[in-house]
Amino acid sequence: MIKRSSIAIAILILVAAAVAVLVIKQRADQSLAKERSRLEKQNIIPFELKSYSQIKNPAISIWQSYKATRAIERFNDSIFVATDGGLVEFGPNGSLLHHYTTLDGLPESDLLSLANFNSKLFIGTRTSGLVAFDGTRFEGYRWTDRAAQSIDALLADSGRLLIGTRAGGLIAFDGSQFKEIKQLPEITSLSRSGVRLFVGTFADGVWAEDSARWSHFTTDDGLLSNRVVGIVADDDDLFVASDYGLATTPLKRLGQARFLSVAAVPSLSSLVQYGEKLVLCKDNGETIALPTDEGFSHLRRAIPAKWNRVAVSTGARLTTLDGDLWLLSNDGIHRANTSDELRFSRWGDTRQSLTSNLISALSVDSQGRLWAGTFRNGIDVLGSPGSLVAHIESESVREINSLVADTASQKMLAASSAGVVSFDANLRGTEHLSAADGLLSSSIMQVAHLSDNKPTLAFATSKGLSLGAPGKFRGVTTVQGLPSNSLYTVLSQGRKLYVGTLGGLAVLEDGRVSRVFKDTNSKLTTNWVTALCAVGPRVFLGTYGGGVFELTASHELRAFAETGRAVVNPNAMWSDGARLYAGTLDGTLVFDLNSQEWTRLSSEMPARTVLSITGDDKYVYFGTTAGIARIGRK
Repeated sequence: MIKRSSIAIAILILVAAAVAVLVIKQRADQSLAKERSRLEKQNIIPFELKSYSQIKNPAISIWQSYKATRAIERFNDSIFVATDGGLVEFGPNGSLLHHYTTLDGLPESDLLSLANFNSKLFIGTRTSGLVAFDGTRFEGYRWTDRAAQSIDALLADSGRLLIGTRAGGLIAFDGSQFKEIKQLPEITSLSRSGVRLFVGTFADGVWAEDSARWSHFTTDDGLLSNRVVGIVADDDDLFVASDYGLATTPLKRLGQARFLSVAAVPSLSSLVQYGEKLVLCKDNGETIALPTDEGFSHLRRAIPAKWNRVAVSTGARLTTLDGDLWLLSNDGIHRANTSDELRFSRWGDTRQSLTSNLISALSVDSQGRLWAGTFRNGIDVLGSPGSLVAHIESESVREINSLVADTASQKMLAASSAGVVSFDANLRGTEHLSAADGLLSSSIMQVAHLSDNKPTLAFATSKGLSLGAPGKFRGVTTVQGLPSNSLYTVLSQGRKLYVGTLGGLAVLEDGRVSRVFKDTNSKLTTNWVTALCAVGPRVFLGTYGGGVFELTASHELRAFAETGRAVVNPNAMWSDGARLYAGTLDGTLVFDLNSQEWTRLSSEMPARTVLSITGDDKYVYFGTTAGIARIGRK
């Protein structure tokens, strides 16, 4: 009896212990579930969803180049390309179907990445966050707790969209919620290989995730640079391309063995896997294909082989789509032919007029042609409606700072970092003036004709003011009373010459400084005077960070509080006699000279930064960092 009783007691103890263990486990599971839920809620990113409206106004048109291509994706049986001039839709054979601009609802023109997810095309932008396109309308997602800066990488990944940002970390979107995966810096690429996720960064090497465990690899682990431009993982090896070259390590020993240098390749810009080959690309469009099935030593011997030059371009990068190999660059789209020699041919119908979207100067000549100066690519001369008449570019016609039409001689004066070039009505350069001809500097920001009977010019240079005619130039600097030698704008009005400088506004009469306006002796809130415009007897000043001012007839400065601390860009002040236009970093400020009221043009622009403005009797032209907007005058 005692024995049976002991056994029963032992069983009861075991049952009680098992129940206790089960209760403890249930409580632990509940606690872990609560903690997991809490952590997931902590990682949820709050956001706002905004629908963008189309601008259906026949008086507004946008001219853009879309040659600088960044990403390519198939969506709704079309091929879409992200460019610095909007979103472009092509047919399967490369026929142009549609060019989407800010007038179609895009929040900006500078697009960086694409991904097809949840029956929508997702677009990573430079400054406007994440945008979704359903084939008809655009809508945008803005995270309220962080700034993305730019979205360079998108990856549709097993029912979620991975988003790589410059400043907001790595984010996942399931179609309804955003969650932060990891706060990684300056993400430039995302790739998946089996269970592993690889993240390339701009200056922090490679991050790898495997079953929620993260590893980090930099130059300390053998990478040639921490600026990663491409990652490929095959069955055996991991290859990492940086802007200094290619390195590899065995996947089975990832984190245990150092990366080995395959080859140092300066300006390497891209790496992809294409069939059984690694394909590398330099920034200038040179490519090379390497077989991966012959061992590490063979790779090292193969890399000095001759590179294939695809196009004379910059910003080149490789990608694969639908089994094809594509090269995207500032020179458009190229697709590889299906051959072992890896030859590329141009793809896509690109009917466009502008050589570059960065329009630093605008002017209309005596024949009604629009001259558009660009920051790096010379001058485009455009006819109506935006057709390219001619492109002018040379060593002395680059980095155009301003364009001034001389109606009397029917010449166009182009001021650049290499001097001033005069063009006749036949677009021929007739005269080139620089420091070698007596100017204080060859870096000329602006030119003005003095309002007298003599053929006298005023040159705003980086070293002071040059006055006179060829062979008879004289200089005016701080020694003669200028507030600064860094000049940005000049305006001739009667016998007076107004000069905008880094240190304030100078007024010259008969070639001598008669008065200086600064923040210490006037209502100027910043001394950096970037733009000047005369409307009849009225003179208006644009400043860098202080908005717009008017110099009254009593020689006092009047501030416009409505313009706040606006940054008015050089060449971005113009008037049609009824309105004053001032281009800023945030659209164009418009001042009605009759009602004295200010308004702003923003969504009508291809970019918020307006660098230049001009017009004729029908239109006002706005040069931006993303092309030209033409708006009809009412």
